[in-house]
Amino acid sequence: MSERNRRVWQPEQKLQILEEARQTGQAVSEVCRRHQLTPTLFYQWERQAREGALAALRPHKPGRKPAAETERLEAELARLRGAITDLTLENLELKRGQWR
Repeated sequence: MSERNRRVWQPEQKLQILEEARQTGQAVSEVCRRHQLTPTLFYQWERQAREGALAALRPHKPGRKPAAETERLEAELARLRGAITDLTLENLELKRGQWR
């Protein structure tokens, strides 16, 4: 199938296909053939569904520690704000020196 002819599967359709293959006891390859999708895509959807289910079932604690990426970005933001402050102060000092 070319890029222009790619189908877009809605989440409800994906879940229905996953359930169909698992509940009816049919071969995954037969369900994939019937819906015209590759078994690789089927197993990718199954993995994503399992990961999503695990994420939904994990306890969510208020005040949870931010992820490492969030911490890294916040530290970078603080560093950049400090650099802007330093440059602004230096700029003001230079302007004052020119006007005297």
